[in-house]
Amino acid sequence: MQDYLSSAKDQQASIYIEGLEFNPNTRVLSCGEQIIDLEPRSIELLELFLTSVGQPLAAEHIIESVWQSNFISKNVLTNRISTLRSVLQKYLPDSDATKILVTYPRKGYFLNPSSISFTADSPDTTAGDAAIESPTSKKGFSTNSVNSWLVVVSLVLLINTAIMGYMLWQPSTRASEVERDQRLIPKVELLLNRLDAIGDNSRKYRKVVKALLLQQQIEYAYTDLANQDAPSYFLDPIDSSPFFPGAKNMRTSDYLLNIQLKDQEVDKRLVAKISLIYPNSGKLAFGGVYSIDVNNISSSVMEINRKLANYFALPAPLSPEWSVDNTEVSELLSGKTITFDDIKLNTMTSTLIARQLALFETDQKKLIAFTNLVQTRFKLLPDELKLWVGTIHFKLRDLQTAKELLTNTSGNSTIENALVYMMVSHIAYKQGNMDKFRLNYMESLVALLRVVPSEDLFARLSKPESKSTCLQPWKSLKLSVKEPLIIKQWENLMLNYCTAVGQQFSKDNKKPFKINNLNIN
Repeated sequence: MQDYLSSAKDQQASIYIEGLEFNPNTRVLSCGEQIIDLEPRSIELLELFLTSVGQPLAAEHIIESVWQSNFISKNVLTNRISTLRSVLQKYLPDSDATKILVTYPRKGYFLNPSSISFTADSPDTTAGDAAIESPTSKKGFSTNSVNSWLVVVSLVLLINTAIMGYMLWQPSTRASEVERDQRLIPKVELLLNRLDAIGDNSRKYRKVVKALLLQQQIEYAYTDLANQDAPSYFLDPIDSSPFFPGAKNMRTSDYLLNIQLKDQEVDKRLVAKISLIYPNSGKLAFGGVYSIDVNNISSSVMEINRKLANYFALPAPLSPEWSVDNTEVSELLSGKTITFDDIKLNTMTSTLIARQLALFETDQKKLIAFTNLVQTRFKLLPDELKLWVGTIHFKLRDLQTAKELLTNTSGNSTIENALVYMMVSHIAYKQGNMDKFRLNYMESLVALLRVVPSEDLFARLSKPESKSTCLQPWKSLKLSVKEPLIIKQWENLMLNYCTAVGQQFSKDNKKPFKINNLNIN
């Protein structure tokens, strides 16, 4: 990480973002002689990135630093990032703005160090001209003051230590290069839509294929799985229906994936025909036919994921650290009573169990036993598992633990999902934190734009806040789940929550509005 901004201010120098010049003292970005008009908030955002070049900054940190508030939606930041990239792309048409202002999947945003230079002169300054020190150089150090004997001794020491240091240095350098390369790769938003099965064998293994494909995509850092943004993702089981959890309701995504699974007549292998679709046009972006070995479905599914990554020009997914067999996955998805002693807990099996328990289990002792077991098994819970365990604690009415698992250190939801926002808002209401209650309620409405037509949501927002208007957008959600038990428990939660919303906003509307000493009722 380099703080170009402070160093440039100290030395009265300019910072170059490829061909654009930023003067940190006048706070002006220019392209040659032309001054680029930036809004004050965009300038503040650019300055923040210039203080941490090469270091990803989390969305929460950016919002707190630039807006100085926790009550700003991440969508506001996303729009501001998009605006800043548009400016860079306009004035640097031969460059890729997403490689200058980079999104590091699930980490944040940062300026690419290779795009930033620091000099008092223009980028075309000749080699003979004087250059300003880089942010990491030491002031006042002159090569003229170095004695010749010190140079000789230094060279001898360098030669003596070079061989010993090489083996230690090389792996760390490679690791740093790999991490840096990972940051420069924009992520792709993908919706796992449906998996149709033709033939008895295909129908038999449909749930297993869905579960493995879903888990492998969750763990892949370079795809943003759109399913997770749908409220129904946390209400849908992995079942024998064609749709993946959350797919029925998602309205926006860069790509959607459909799979047709078909029996083969000659052996027990299955044929998987994949179709990657542009949702807006419905046109095929990429397709292929692959073989599924029913004795090793995990490896066959991983091969499909690697082909998708290759199409997106993304790094090949690594094989998961966990391993499961088809029988084990089928048992966990069968709906039968789960006995923890008989199952080897790993990321895959633990996530499947957590989903099943969060949706179906009513025995509180069993829920508590699982949460204790999984907390013991994992030193650090994987993100997806953490969300499901948090949902279980919410179901148990252990609100403080649920909050710790569903939110980050700032107390905001770790995922932009309307249902999770609603749970976090409900927790805040029960704990008497009305600011967080209102904030996450509004965040849930914004997140609903992913699944509810915008005209419907705006029509709902034009009405006063009440129990009925709170419930209105949720009634349009399509669920794969048909079990009355699941539907009833979430209906009750929604009713209780929206009753609280109606009461709270009704109180707020009755409060007098004060300006100085005026009291306007």
